Amino acid sequence: MYSTKTATTNNTEFNSSYMPVGINENVTLKEVNVNKTPQGRDFLEIIFENEQGQTATMTEWKNEKNMWIKTDEDLQNRDNQQFGRILQVIDSVNGSHIDFEGSSFVEMINWVKTQLEVIQQATPLRLKVIYDKKGYTKVSSYGVFVEPMSVAKEESQIKLWKNDLLERPVQADVEKPVDPLAAGTNSSAPVTADSTGADDLPF
Repeated sequence: MYSTKTATTNNTEFNSSYMPVGINENVTLKEVNVNKTPQGRDFLEIIFENEQGQTATMTEWKNEKNMWIKTDEDLQNRDNQQFGRILQVIDSVNGSHIDFEGSSFVEMINWVKTQLEVIQQATPLRLKVIYDKKGYTKVSSYGVFVEPMSVAKEESQIKLWKNDLLERPVQADVEKPVDPLAAGTNSSAPVTADSTGADDLPF
């Protein structure tokens, strides 16, 4: 029901709970979680928070061979890049990291959680946040994306690259095709010769 007597106007500013895209300053590490999906996949979740209470999440999954990661060498390179990203966070929060050798993804992410459980220090950080291809905000995975605020702004190593998504990608709704031969999937009658007037033809 619509009524001019009950219509309202909202004149308050909308504040998102997600950190804005770009380079954010005075961000702190909020929490670190080692989780498992219902399907049994382990993952590492690192959550950052700014002064307004807005958050950005960095999620790391186990690398596996696929059409882009074909060989053991490819897989090792991907693991090296992933661990390098994670060490950026540890070094930014703790100032440095101790040596670590692990043989499994689960062993590695549990070690990371242990290293980052000093979040009480609340080290102020500079953090790059971008959009993913689905339009959700996330911590960037390219280049230097986090550093302590003790690094002077003019000396910052964090850069915005041309392939960083800083505008939410627009995805138009795609109309699903209807299969006229699929019985029971469409309430409308299928197109037939009779319905198109083909029965008027002289043959």
